[in-house]
Amino acid sequence: MAPVQIGSDMQLVPLGGPVVSGPQPPAPGAPATHGIRLSLLIDFLLQRTYHEITLLAELLPRKTDMERKIEIVQFASRTRQLFVRLLALVKWASNAGKVEKCALISSFLDQQTILFVDTADRLATLARDALVHARLPSFAIPFAIDVLTTGSYPRLPTCIRDKIIPPDPITKVEKMTTLNQLNQILRHRLVTTDLPPQLANLTVANGRVKFRVEGEFEATLTVMGDDPDIPWRLLKLEILVEDKETGDGRALVHSLQVNFIHELVQARLCADEKPLQDMYNCLHSFCLSLQLEVLHSQTMMLIRERWGDLVQEERYLPAKYLTLSVWNQQVLGRKTGTASVHKVTIRIDESDVSKPLQISHEPPLPACDSKLMERAMKIDHLSVEKLLIDSVHARSHQKLQELKAILKTSNPSDNSFIETALPTLVIPILEPCGRSECLHIFVDLHSGMFQPMLYGLDQSTLDDIEKTINDDMKRILPWSQQLKFWLGEQRSRQSVKHLPTVCTDVLHLSNIDSHPVGNLSKHKLFIKLTRLPSYYIVVEMVEVPSNPTSLQYNYFFLSVAPAEGEDGLVCPRLFKQLKPNLEQLPQETKAKNIRPGTKRKEPTEHGDPEPKKPKRSGEMCAFNKELAHLVAMCDTNTPFVGLRLELANMEISTQGAQVEADCNSHAISLLRIPPCKGVGEETRRALERSLLDCTFRLQGRNNRTWVAELVLANCPLNSTHSKEQATTRHVYLTYENPLSEPVGGRKVVEMFLNDWNAISQLYQCVLNFSRALPEMPSYLSNFSEVRLYNFRKLVLCYGSTRGSSVTVQWNSNSQRFHISLGTVGPNSGCSNCHNIILHQLQEMFNKNPSVMQLLQVLYDTQAPLNAINKLPTVPMLGLTQRTNTAYQCFSILPQSPTHIRLAFRNMYCIDIYCRSRGVVAIRDGAYSLFDNTKIVEGFYPAPGLKTFLNMFVDSNQDARRRSVNEDDNPPSPVGMDVMDTLISQLHGQPQPTMRQGAGGVYPTLTSPPPNYHANVTPSPSMMPTQSPGNIHASGSPSGALRAPSPFGPTPSPSSLGIAMGQTSFASPHGKQPGALDPSSPYAIVSPNPRWPNSPQVSGPSPGARIHGMSPGNPSLHSPIPDPHSPRAGTSSQVMPMSMPPPRKLPQRPWAASIPTILTHSALHVLLLPSPTPCLVPGLAGSYLCSPLERFLGSVIMRRHLQRIIQQEANLSIVNSNEPGVIMFKTEVLKCRVALNPKNYQTLQLKVTPENAGPWSQEELQVLEKFFETRVAGPPFKYNTLNAFTKLLGAPIHILRDCVRIMKLELFPDQAGQLKWNVQFCLTIPPSAPPIAPPGTIAVVLKSKMLFFLQLTQRIPVPQEPISIIVPIVYDMATGLTQQADIPRQHSSSGAAALMVSNILKRFNELHPARQGECTIFASVHELMANLSLPPGTR
Repeated sequence: MAPVQIGSDMQLVPLGGPVVSGPQPPAPGAPATHGIRLSLLIDFLLQRTYHEITLLAELLPRKTDMERKIEIVQFASRTRQLFVRLLALVKWASNAGKVEKCALISSFLDQQTILFVDTADRLATLARDALVHARLPSFAIPFAIDVLTTGSYPRLPTCIRDKIIPPDPITKVEKMTTLNQLNQILRHRLVTTDLPPQLANLTVANGRVKFRVEGEFEATLTVMGDDPDIPWRLLKLEILVEDKETGDGRALVHSLQVNFIHELVQARLCADEKPLQDMYNCLHSFCLSLQLEVLHSQTMMLIRERWGDLVQEERYLPAKYLTLSVWNQQVLGRKTGTASVHKVTIRIDESDVSKPLQISHEPPLPACDSKLMERAMKIDHLSVEKLLIDSVHARSHQKLQELKAILKTSNPSDNSFIETALPTLVIPILEPCGRSECLHIFVDLHSGMFQPMLYGLDQSTLDDIEKTINDDMKRILPWSQQLKFWLGEQRSRQSVKHLPTVCTDVLHLSNIDSHPVGNLSKHKLFIKLTRLPSYYIVVEMVEVPSNPTSLQYNYFFLSVAPAEGEDGLVCPRLFKQLKPNLEQLPQETKAKNIRPGTKRKEPTEHGDPEPKKPKRSGEMCAFNKELAHLVAMCDTNTPFVGLRLELANMEISTQGAQVEADCNSHAISLLRIPPCKGVGEETRRALERSLLDCTFRLQGRNNRTWVAELVLANCPLNSTHSKEQATTRHVYLTYENPLSEPVGGRKVVEMFLNDWNAISQLYQCVLNFSRALPEMPSYLSNFSEVRLYNFRKLVLCYGSTRGSSVTVQWNSNSQRFHISLGTVGPNSGCSNCHNIILHQLQEMFNKNPSVMQLLQVLYDTQAPLNAINKLPTVPMLGLTQRTNTAYQCFSILPQSPTHIRLAFRNMYCIDIYCRSRGVVAIRDGAYSLFDNTKIVEGFYPAPGLKTFLNMFVDSNQDARRRSVNEDDNPPSPVGMDVMDTLISQLHGQPQPTMRQGAGGVYPTLTSPPPNYHANVTPSPSMMPTQSPGNIHASGSPSGALRAPSPFGPTPSPSSLGIAMGQTSFASPHGKQPGALDPSSPYAIVSPNPRWPNSPQVSGPSPGARIHGMSPGNPSLHSPIPDPHSPRAGTSSQVMPMSMPPPRKLPQRPWAASIPTILTHSALHVLLLPSPTPCLVPGLAGSYLCSPLERFLGSVIMRRHLQRIIQQEANLSIVNSNEPGVIMFKTEVLKCRVALNPKNYQTLQLKVTPENAGPWSQEELQVLEKFFETRVAGPPFKYNTLNAFTKLLGAPIHILRDCVRIMKLELFPDQAGQLKWNVQFCLTIPPSAPPIAPPGTIAVVLKSKMLFFLQLTQRIPVPQEPISIIVPIVYDMATGLTQQADIPRQHSSSGAAALMVSNILKRFNELHPARQGECTIFASVHELMANLSLPPGTR
């Protein structure tokens, strides 16, 4: 091939010169060269490749898999070589060098030279030869005139017009006329021509005749004239042979092949004497061969994809025949030896070619169903698989007929039948039989083997049946008998499946050989009653000789017991056959309930059912009514028998198991319930009179739930519940029988008796409550109501809105009353305030089950507990030196229903006693209840508590009680012998013998007291008349004391409303004859004789109950004033001559042990959070707390201050005679710390300079106010006080600057031009730099001073202000104030710290420190005035 290259126009140009389109003469003396376009070359290659792919797609589906693979590989190899050559050509042409360019230029110049020389030669020849004799023709003057005048050229020759302009088309009418004439010619030709009968399906229209042979071909012919000798013209040929299974919907004959056949048929039409007959023979022969080829292809695909070895190709001759074999047992491996092979042959009839494909079977098909034979002998559908299926269908029907004949010989009344849709023999095993219970025997169409199927039968048994009947069909008979017993057992299992039973084929008995149960048939079923584990129902199945498809059932009742010495075996006991005809019992029972005039069907006579076809699915054929009724009856009645026996064993009389009115259920009615222990005789009789009926029933699907229905009347209480307004009440008690015990066992009876005991115990309380209701005070009637009483629980709603509830019920497990509290109505979801004392209420109620007392306690304690619940109980950090230890603010410790102990920070204790008539008694709980000179371990007395509490005493209440000074005398040291004498003189009664025992009136602190009004149980030192100073109050002629007694009288708890009863004063456990029972809830007898348990107090005040203890008696007031009390005063009373001279009494630290009486409103004020009094709102802190918390917190801070002063070297204590006052001094200041005498809720500091120094009065007031509001105020932190004392010990110039900073904090409005507010941090805040844990002391004084300030930006608009923590270090030696160098964690805080540091450095540079001058305030002032942070900086 000549070298080429790509030209500028993207064409392949040979090196000799450009290629022109069209033939070019070769250059003289040079070989001819031709080029081709690269695009044209690529088009040729692509068209060739597409053509080959199209041919492969049409031809490959008809070839085998290996042939297809070979063709695809060859095509890929050829195509790859072509495109590799094309790629090499393109690379070679694109990479030509300069030599090729020069050769192209030289060739182009040579060609131009040749053209010039040739042109000169031709011109010379023309001038010499042609032009010598050349002459011009005459001018066409006529033509020119026509053109110029008319503008047309009419003289054009007609031959040119005829060749260029086509003739006019014929009209539509002429066309229709011509086609009609042509149709007549075709009909005449068909009539006069010998036409084969297969071409009778023809159509003449539009000048054409169309012959159609279904399934073979369709040919369209016409004639070109009316001459009989003109041959037929074949216009169109279409092959109708289709392969719908493997052809994928495409034509089986290629268009080239169709064209070839078209030409062949056209040639036959022109040459033969019988053209149409010859055309049919040719096309019919081709179509039969094609059909046979299609069937062969289908067979190959069928063997390859679905049937495999189940069908084999015996022989195939193209255009001759195809032979297939099926059911070849040797190939399938089912049999050995000779076996018949079933063959199907498809052939072309050579004797008569015009016939379609012929089908033959070997061996011949039996004379069975004509439709099956007809389908098996035709293949017009052209599907070999359908042909094979039709063939095996007919043979399967034959095999099933043989099997049915065997069954018919054994049982003449056999009802089996054959289904033809799918060859199946349906054999009813046990009459009556449903379709799902029949044995279905199929014939496998692929293998011809029998395949049995029976619902519920295991696969291994089905495999055995299949093997045996395929070997010998007669062996179906023993199998049908065996399956009959199996189906009878399955029916029995299904009939009791919904009942609580367990079925088993074998029961291991110890003496099975000697017991009658061993004589039963081998076909039996043991049905175990799960709720009666020792009872079985035995079902025996016996064959009926007269009817091979029937069974006879025998039922037996068996009871077993565990065998002795043999594990897993049981010994049979009771064995009894049950009556047959059990189905009549439910019919008779239902007949009792039929209304008059109601139609019902009469039961048919018992007899053998007529043989019928098996019923369709859904009909109840398998249900054994007798067995189900028998099991249900035993399961239902046996629990009642067991329950009746258990009731009889417990001596509970019953009426036995009886059928109820609905005739469907049983019940046991109790005649009498045994009396309960611990219930009074009167209550027992009342409850027996109220009980109308008690009935036991079984309930639920599992029949393990017993329901005892109690019908009671004469309910002692009327509740507000809507369901409790009837005259009789129904109480339903439900018991779940344990799985480990039989139904109706002893456990159910025990649970019922426990519930009856609970009803009796609660009924006794309710009965007592109902008797006391007429005498109930009006305030309790308005306070409470009975919301619900259903004999099992009592629900009372109480409160002003009835929003709280208390439920009382008896707990049988603990044999105690159980009390639960809740909220209802609008308060639903809130907590009940009495939950604090729930345990104590429960203990009190169990000791004395009085509902009236319970309501009184709830009434007296609701308001105090509402106030106590408001106290903070959340633990807090940083209260002590251990900053990481949390301390609970208030701990609520209930001691009894009316005695609440409050522990404040595990140091101070407050006892609150809830009294009647809307008052409480409060005392210091640090003092022992039995000896007020002793301190309870773990608590400290709160100094000044008595004075603080008296500030909340109601003036009206205080007027009826004695003076505070009466409690300020110390206990008398008089001996017990003198005390006994004094008591005997006072009461005029002999002293009883001292007794010790558990029945004393002094309960412990941890248990609820037995006496409602005796919660405070004082020791003998707190009893009345302890001192001889009040002897003459009733018996002395002097009448009253005129001078203070050396044994200062101590008031008793009775004088404060704490009733002690007439208890012996000599011994805490002694009683006087005739004294009230200490276990009584109210020791004081009410003046109302109809209200024996009234908690109301008679007389003007509780203190007047003991003679000589009235607050109005001035002779009982101590002359010693109480400096803590604003009511303290002096007394000028004269000491009587008979008394010893007065002595100087010590301080009264035990004064707070005497209870203080407060009203409920005063208690609310005492315990509810409120603002700090006597403080400007701007100076008060944000921590809101109660007055009690402020008082106790101030006392703690005063205690902390004493320790701090002892530890600080710069502070020294100053002795003070004032109680509760701490005085100390520094180098320049003298300080006095005491509680605020106006309210005792704040700790105040009074500062006095030691000498006339630089201190101004304003600075001293700022220091005092800062101490009161920021140091000693809430939340009362130890480290805050410690840091403040360190500041007090600082040098005077440092302290004064700190005071000026404190002034800016206390009065921020006075600093007008500053951008920041300042706060002096005495403890390290959480957001401070990580120098120490939060809460640590933030003031360090050594050679340098370290302290922290919190700066808060002043923002006029309402938005979140920016706050930063600034650690400042002041160097005492140099006087420089700068920011402490502490590494920061956050980048934003680091930026703020850098700006603060720069401002302080610049201030130090501009204002250098002078000797003895402090720059702290000036630096802080500069910082507050000039610091500006960018947005987002913290």
